[in-house]
Amino acid sequence: MNKKYVEFIKNESGVALVVALIMMTVLTLIGLASTFTSTFEIMLSGEKRRATDAFYSADSGANVILLRYVNFAPGQINYDPFTDPANSNPTNVVAKIDFDPLKTGPPKGFTSINLDYAYFWVDSRGNDGTSMTNRSTCTIDMNVVRLLPKDESITEVVVN
Repeated sequence: MNKKYVEFIKNESGVALVVALIMMTVLTLIGLASTFTSTFEIMLSGEKRRATDAFYSADSGANVILLRYVNFAPGQINYDPFTDPANSNPTNVVAKIDFDPLKTGPPKGFTSINLDYAYFWVDSRGNDGTSMTNRSTCTIDMNVVRLLPKDESITEVVVN
């Protein structure tokens, strides 16, 4: 073997140490990036859960109102159904019904004989229900039409 080649191989000038340090730095950066990414994903999933909870809370308030046709009395303005003990409010939703006396006649695409119509706005606002300050809220607004037969013997609610 060539003497220069043997001296070159035996020369331990610290290259392995430099390569090892570079590899450790790269692996540390990859580990930090994955930690930050997973933390961010956990935060996003929490926000999504809170937004979904707020939506279902608002939806429950609207459903409580829609299920009781007694809530749709023409002439009631700013009626809060949760002041009535017959309507439960486990999610602490804020909901109200507003009678719209300016709208008359049948809804678009609906024709019938011997019916009167009463139009209402249902507003339901729910929050995420966490113990911290409400970080997510959702509002559901619905335009509801109550069909009133001339003899008032049958009551039906149609949601637009």
